[in-house]
Amino acid sequence: MTASAAAASAPGDNGVAGLPADQALQRAVQGLRDAGTVRTAGTLSTQGARIRVDLRLNTAGDCTGTLGQLGVGSFEVVKAGPQLWVRPDQEFWQTHGGSAMSDRVGDRYLRTTSDNPDFAEITELCDLAALADRLGSAGSGLTRGEPATVQGRPALALSGGSGTGTLYVATTGAPVPLELEQDAGKVEFSEFGTPVPSATPGPDQSLDLDQLESPAASPSVV
Repeated sequence: MTASAAAASAPGDNGVAGLPADQALQRAVQGLRDAGTVRTAGTLSTQGARIRVDLRLNTAGDCTGTLGQLGVGSFEVVKAGPQLWVRPDQEFWQTHGGSAMSDRVGDRYLRTTSDNPDFAEITELCDLAALADRLGSAGSGLTRGEPATVQGRPALALSGGSGTGTLYVATTGAPVPLELEQDAGKVEFSEFGTPVPSATPGPDQSLDLDQLESPAASPSVV
């Protein structure tokens, strides 16, 4: 266990429970940044779509995991530095390219970079710093809720603000966000400080996206 992971699970009052809502939020945002890595898992809303996420990500923008949308399909994601790989499932190919594209790609990843504008949303979802910025932007108008227990830890509920939903912040150990509830569902935060897996697909496991002629091959969950 890394030092950040140990701190995230350590017992003891961290002072969040006695803070005003906006200050508690900023402590949570800083706690998330200090952890350096996190796992996000659940359902969120983006551009009007409900997206299933299960990603391990860090402040360098590296990540690995899966993204998906009901009725559209899902795909595995691996991002290391500017390099990005995605591997769609069969359901995805049925709505984006059909069997011909699926046969051509097979079980390989599609390789591109974070500079590709078609993958801007994935690039942002892979960035813990961007996640912290989004959470921190909801500070205006926040209200404190009742104490709760989330993932077995005491937590303070922060609701309203310029964002929507309720964010639960740990009141013991490191002051990290534990869960975000929205109308679309909820996202849990865990595995703070656990390194993002560093393995990336090899050349024989991937196909350069530029080699594909069909624009429908560009994976998007929205």
